[in-house]
Amino acid sequence: MAFAIFTGLTFGTASLLRADDDDKANMTSQDQARDMLRDRVRRGEIKSLADLRDTVMTKVPGEIVSTSVDQENGATVYDFRILNSANRLVEVEVDAASGVILEIENDE
Repeated sequence: MAFAIFTGLTFGTASLLRADDDDKANMTSQDQARDMLRDRVRRGEIKSLADLRDTVMTKVPGEIVSTSVDQENGATVYDFRILNSANRLVEVEVDAASGVILEIENDE
């Protein structure tokens, strides 16, 4: 994406139109990823985001400011960023299949 913007600034409007195409493709890819996650929840392969949030909030109270999902070593892992009561950002990594908290960072 950054390359598309750079070339757009350098070579004019035609390249900027390409950046829009990349954005649409990225949105479609994100939609497909969400659909795949929903299907996996329905099949019981992974826990729902709501269940995982509940698990995280019982261990690390605060306000969830962002959530992302990744594949790590073949496992689906959710990363939660939580602003705790001391206004510190705590990162919590949770295995989506088991609901087990794998790692808590910056929880001092």
